[in-house]
Amino acid sequence: MSAQIWGLVCGYATPHRQRKLLLMLKGFIDDSGSEPSAPTFVLGGYVLPAEVWAKFSDDWNKELSQPRPRPIRYLHMKETGKHFENGQFEGWTVDEIDEKLLWLARVIHAHEPLVLTAHAQWSEYEKFKAQSSRATFIESPYKALFHEITRIMYGWGRNRGNPQSVDFIFDEQGDVGYEAAGWYADMKAAFPPDAQPFFGSTPEFKDDLLVLPLQAADMFAWFQRRKLCQPVTRPGMKAIEELITKFFIAGSEIDIDGFEKAAIDFEKVAKRRTQVIHS
Repeated sequence: MSAQIWGLVCGYATPHRQRKLLLMLKGFIDDSGSEPSAPTFVLGGYVLPAEVWAKFSDDWNKELSQPRPRPIRYLHMKETGKHFENGQFEGWTVDEIDEKLLWLARVIHAHEPLVLTAHAQWSEYEKFKAQSSRATFIESPYKALFHEITRIMYGWGRNRGNPQSVDFIFDEQGDVGYEAAGWYADMKAAFPPDAQPFFGSTPEFKDDLLVLPLQAADMFAWFQRRKLCQPVTRPGMKAIEELITKFFIAGSEIDIDGFEKAAIDFEKVAKRRTQVIHS
């Protein structure tokens, strides 16, 4: 399974290939509320160098197959719900599910990934669209969330005096990654010139059955969404949540002002491009 990770960075020269930072991201929309205005959008994930992700992938795959309490082929957190049929956890007891998740959480914790996340309420995005003259620059809540995740990651590296370039890897199952690829050029242009070396290649979309760290990102984003909407209460689940968020960098909520700030950045990019075209 580690071969999938090395495939992501094969175009880089050694030792850059080994140290290349990869940010595994998962987007979640919680539409379980009874009102259309209830959803919470979450974008979050883990950051590690490629060489650590390679070791992680082998360890994760090994843990999936362990008979404690039973082996599974993959982890999709939505399948842990009691109403989900024909998934990896069909017929499992709650205690068995918690035990399996705890072992997988220990794999995450052992590799010490950096954790970051951003979220927004649909109601805030709706207010922004209704009230802002710049609403056309933020066509999806996830555009502002991706902008915020990028800002957090760059700020962390700059504060450490080491803003390394980062490649963004999304689960190909969702629409978020494909949208992010379309926004990426604007995203880079919205940051100052000295930030440009931070940006890696255009975001990629991978199958989480092959790129196993995306399953870990799924686990984190699921717990983050639950924390915001319906916090877990079972002791086992709370222990898991604590393990997988141990190395937290930052989390951010985007409200109407946050959407406006992101829109201002993208508006500046559009104006600069217009000026270049007419110059």
